[in-house]
Amino acid sequence: MTTLYQFRQHTPEARELPCFILDNVLEPQNCDDTVEELKDKVIAAQYQHENKVDVDQDPDIRSSGVFWFNNPNLSGVLKGCVDIVNHESGWKYDIVDHETFQFTKYKKGQHYQWHTDGHGCHQSARKSAVLHKQDTLQFTRQTNLLGTVRKISVSAILNDDYEGGELEFKMLTPMGTEQISTVKGKKGDIIVFPSYLLHRVKPVTKGTRYSVVAWFGGPPFK
Repeated sequence: MTTLYQFRQHTPEARELPCFILDNVLEPQNCDDTVEELKDKVIAAQYQHENKVDVDQDPDIRSSGVFWFNNPNLSGVLKGCVDIVNHESGWKYDIVDHETFQFTKYKKGQHYQWHTDGHGCHQSARKSAVLHKQDTLQFTRQTNLLGTVRKISVSAILNDDYEGGELEFKMLTPMGTEQISTVKGKKGDIIVFPSYLLHRVKPVTKGTRYSVVAWFGGPPFK
């Protein structure tokens, strides 16, 4: 790492964000190496329908490339980020472990419409993918994640030489009106937020956007 973890929440504008942004966590060379290693291995991303176990490829909803991988060193870094944010934010969620990492590639015109990564309820608790012969969000091959739900989402930004592709969050204000917050991290930044938040990736208008996405889970909320 080039610096210690740094929060952007020290500015009035940042306090309005529904996420935490940790600056310069990943070394630039590590970002470049990850992109170079994985950028040509991606396949078309799938989309899981709301309240269904079916998955599909619908470019109107989600258009990007993904590749699933594991990296022990990156695992330690991202877990450290999640531990700090989980404490400093006051969430103090019960976290067990993370899923396999997802390398994501958004080329010009690609995007991901409004969605949540998980609901956190007991009905979303994961079952055995081996026993039920299913490979969707409601099932897992990681036995340590059985009975867990997604609670904290992480987006590690691997480059910033592109245009568009902003990460946006949609929330209700105390007055009951919709508020959209826009985030575009720098290369090496880590963005952390609750998995139940409604968010999207806007279309990339120039270049290619690369990131690593991770989900940390634990028992359903009570």
